[in-house]
Amino acid sequence: MASPSTSSTIRCFTMLASAALVILVSRSSCLQFSYPIFDASNEADFGFSPGSGIANGALQITPSTGNMSHRSGRVFYTRETLKLWNSKRTALTSFATEFVLNILPRNGTGEGMAFFLTNNPQLPGNSSGPWLGVTNNQTDGSPANRVVAVEFDTRKSSMDDLDGNHVGLDINSVESLFTYPLSNVSIVLSSGSDARVGIQYDGASTVLSIGAVQEGHVFTHELLVDLSQFLLEDISFGFAASTGEFTQLNQIKSWNFVTIGDDRGGHRKKVGLLVALMTLLTLAIAGGSCLAFYVWRRVTWQRRQAYRNLEKMIDARGPIRFKLRELRSATANFSPDRKLGRGGFGTVYLGYLPKMNMEVAVKRVSATSTAAAGNNNSSSNRGEKEFVAEVNTISRLSHRNLVKLMGWCHERGELLLVYEYFPMGSLDKLLYSSDAKNNARTEQQQELNWERRFKIICGVASALEYLHHGSSQRVLHRDVKASNVMLDAEYAPRLGDFGLARVVHLDGATHHSTQAVAGTRGYMAYETFFTGRASLDTDVYAFGVFAMEVLTGRSPSAPVLHCDGGGDDDDHHHGSRRGKPMYIVDWVWKLYGEGRAPRAVDAAMKDDGEVDPAQVECVVRLALACCHPNPRERPSMRTAVQVLIGGAEAPEPPVQKPAFVWPPVGNGQEMELPQVGVLFTGGQNSSFCSITSTFVSGR
Repeated sequence: MASPSTSSTIRCFTMLASAALVILVSRSSCLQFSYPIFDASNEADFGFSPGSGIANGALQITPSTGNMSHRSGRVFYTRETLKLWNSKRTALTSFATEFVLNILPRNGTGEGMAFFLTNNPQLPGNSSGPWLGVTNNQTDGSPANRVVAVEFDTRKSSMDDLDGNHVGLDINSVESLFTYPLSNVSIVLSSGSDARVGIQYDGASTVLSIGAVQEGHVFTHELLVDLSQFLLEDISFGFAASTGEFTQLNQIKSWNFVTIGDDRGGHRKKVGLLVALMTLLTLAIAGGSCLAFYVWRRVTWQRRQAYRNLEKMIDARGPIRFKLRELRSATANFSPDRKLGRGGFGTVYLGYLPKMNMEVAVKRVSATSTAAAGNNNSSSNRGEKEFVAEVNTISRLSHRNLVKLMGWCHERGELLLVYEYFPMGSLDKLLYSSDAKNNARTEQQQELNWERRFKIICGVASALEYLHHGSSQRVLHRDVKASNVMLDAEYAPRLGDFGLARVVHLDGATHHSTQAVAGTRGYMAYETFFTGRASLDTDVYAFGVFAMEVLTGRSPSAPVLHCDGGGDDDDHHHGSRRGKPMYIVDWVWKLYGEGRAPRAVDAAMKDDGEVDPAQVECVVRLALACCHPNPRERPSMRTAVQVLIGGAEAPEPPVQKPAFVWPPVGNGQEMELPQVGVLFTGGQNSSFCSITSTFVSGR
């Protein structure tokens, strides 16, 4: 015995297939057509309102280019009208139609589409927004409209609307007589996925049947509608749609239509043939569905098993588990127009969640990182590891300077993370934004004054101190850099991107082993390349580089000529003569050793009278101490925070940069590293970054 869901599916497919079958086998119908796709040769068959047309193989009910906001449109069949009554006027005309509807959001979602029957086919004026191209605020509710429509609404435009994703029956008004929330059956009209819709009308019983299928989810409903109470004899039919402030593409990708008469010759034989064929089709669909399901289960078993194992690894408490359809709808099906940026393991999109009435940042972990299950190659499951690490790590953290993880999604091969959204974007975009023509600083960059920069340095230090010493579990971030620091409207920093983060135990083991060097070149401590391990000290080193980056406005990966920041003739001559580039740590250490540390300040702030020389000196000394070649000489993040808030004296790093010696010497307690004998000479004329750049491949 078939389950209720199976019976419903078979019934709906039968209904949707009936139009195509009738077209093939019935000659008793007086009106029929089939458009599996649309092209320019079909234009003569339809009436188009201004802005409507045919593009990309579909009927575009509202404009698909140019100004798409606050528009409405209609497309209707013009070769023949639908007769309200059969030829003997013994019953209303029966008909069946089937079409593929596709709604693709552009900047949000709104407003919706409708299939209509009317005696007034021309588009009403001012029918954009909530009016769906069906009526307007002057005519809504008037019997003179002579229109019956099945609406597919994608926005809650008024208090009377059920929600922003429903089907409804409209008669002379957009205030529906019947509505049904399609979210109840997991159909999302504005997801960008095709929805196959079937509508049948039985003139004898006046029963209107509506069905829809999207990605295996099914909706069906029946209701009584006497069309003769609302429509006259010659009926035009087609599609209407509208947009408002938020826009979408309202498309019909295929369309079949047929009327079924009851008084033509050969009627009995043809009806019998039709019933027999529909029965066979129903059995074929049911059998084919079972076979396809069986094959799908066999083919995808390995991948699904891998994802079940991955879910067992996730132990998130607090963040919401979102449905894939919710996040597809929120991001307009991951539209390129919504892309905010690309990180080491995924792309981030701007999304809008109607239920929460807020914008979010949705990180989509790269498909190449979530490769097939069963592959033991480290690159095949790298993205999965980063996903699990990020969910498990950040879900347990709570600090004012950390990005908040709102939720996650693991469904149909997608790995998605949902974060709070910061319109200001990441810090690196403000630090390095400039006018390409004249290299002028942007207005936002000019607003990044010293007070705000010092606040950012302090905030990131506080976040790292919490990760190292304040949370219930010790966390290594392993990727501290400007592009992973988001700014809110008050320029308060939020450290994010925990894809490389790892939890370490507090019982003596304070390092984390890796199979490959992890991090970003320019921020990575010397010892990382020899041990393959991260520690509290490697995070401290990255923070030191970050502090220099914020102070100087220079990228750690970009070389600095010796003359940069000098200012006197001798230095310029010295730099031009030797012409060897330096990297940020060596450059700042050189200025510090020459007593010219204030010259490292970003040129955008040199004329800023608000720069505090004492704070600049404090940041320089602390940053150099954090970047000491010997990890055991670096301060902890707890000490760094105390220095920044004035609770401890700033360290006094050596005037000349010490050599990098391996293994390290000293009394530090944070290291547990293998004994590898290596010696790099440091100082003014060497750069570890430049030395290792030939064999290091960081993020």
